[in-house]
Amino acid sequence: MLATTTLIFIFITTVYILLRYSTRKKTFPGPKPLISLPNYFFDTILTISNKKLRNNLLNIFFPESFQYTVLTVPLASQYYTSKYGDIVQINLFNQPTIIISNPDFADYILRRNGKNYTLRFGNPSGLEYLGMKNKGIIWNTNIQRWKYQRLNFFQKALNTKLLDDAKYVSNDAVDYILKYVEKYEVKKDIIDTMDFLRSITFTITCHLFLDLPIGTISIEKTKYYVNSVVQYFKAWEYFLLKPTQFYDETQTSQHEKSIEQLNNVVNELISEREMNNNNNNNCLFINSLLNALDNQQITKEEMNQCILEMLIAGTDTSSVTMFYFLLALCDRKELEEQLRRELKENSYETLTNGLKESMRFKPVGPVIMRCAINDDIYNDIPIKNGTNIIINLADMHRRNENFTLGNQFNIINVEDKDLSNTNNEKNVFVPFGVGPKECVGRWLAKVEMEIIIEKLILNYSFERANGTKTLEELQTRWDIAQQPTDPGFMLIQKR
Repeated sequence: MLATTTLIFIFITTVYILLRYSTRKKTFPGPKPLISLPNYFFDTILTISNKKLRNNLLNIFFPESFQYTVLTVPLASQYYTSKYGDIVQINLFNQPTIIISNPDFADYILRRNGKNYTLRFGNPSGLEYLGMKNKGIIWNTNIQRWKYQRLNFFQKALNTKLLDDAKYVSNDAVDYILKYVEKYEVKKDIIDTMDFLRSITFTITCHLFLDLPIGTISIEKTKYYVNSVVQYFKAWEYFLLKPTQFYDETQTSQHEKSIEQLNNVVNELISEREMNNNNNNNCLFINSLLNALDNQQITKEEMNQCILEMLIAGTDTSSVTMFYFLLALCDRKELEEQLRRELKENSYETLTNGLKESMRFKPVGPVIMRCAINDDIYNDIPIKNGTNIIINLADMHRRNENFTLGNQFNIINVEDKDLSNTNNEKNVFVPFGVGPKECVGRWLAKVEMEIIIEKLILNYSFERANGTKTLEELQTRWDIAQQPTDPGFMLIQKR
């Protein structure tokens, strides 16, 4: 008891001295720190086993870090954005961190000086759990390996021929999953729309990138594999950012099993390809990986992680966007009729704008996270090497100065917005990111979403089932990847 009291007394005395002599100044908006504490104080607090005491001390002396341990990244970022404006500096886990929803600053980070921000920050231990540490392309912090794997496997595979093939494959994948639509029913003619759409995109991904023709994977296995992807996303959000000391033993074990499960899926898919003897030399993604493995240019772990990341990226993001668009159409019958009329006339303006507006209104990736590789400066704002960057995309995409009806779903918001951002002007709409680390599959996503929605809308009607909320009311989990948490059941009927 005496030792504990002495320790607390020394701690409070030291804090008081530091408070008296702290002279730290802010150069632009953000929470004013109570004191400038040495890094070891933060590390010391993390070692406290009493969770309540630890959290109380963090909340007092490191309030920004505390916010990011109790809230998700987008929610914590929005808290500071709403309080301080579109450029905010905070201290996050003892690293300077800038939160941005200013379009020009975001464009500078992503595109104009994007080479200095190709790193993403995260908890190294968490990345190790996920298999992303120094492997794959999504969160690989080894820049040379990231460049090599992105260029040689992902970019080369996503060529013009693949985009042309994707049109036919997407059409066939919709037909295949519709044959088993009853497998997605929760009641007669009422389906779990998210699982239904995820199964379509998963089937497309397996065909285009793993040389597994449509129908190779049974519908039961498809559903199991899709669920494995969903569970991996939950593990990703759990492990990515917060300090290891905040991991819960039970949750950690559960998420480790989810990671192992998806890795097992990857191995099963590789074996499935080998058993079917699908040696199609045009399937560049899997063939390039296997050739690189044979030539010892990559490890088996790197290859598997590249496949895993193709599966999660190809399955979930497009599916969520399409779900939001279908949900929006359920309550906008005039828009649905306009869409059907245009599609029958081979016009795609409303379709393209509807998908863009879905990405704007509820972005699947609500934040973009980066880290400065070298010292930099933007408009007299110094950015030191190692500074974390969080681009608050969800906030930037809803600002009324940039969008006519920023807080409403309306295609008028994006009618004049381009997805490419190849000019020298700022772009206020960047759902796929932009620059050297932009979403590598952005054009494939556009192609497959347009084909899938066209096929579904021309042949089927969708209605919200009882208990399914409107797009505006639907609860979502705003995390690294934004997901609906409320049920997404819809009545599907052939026209």
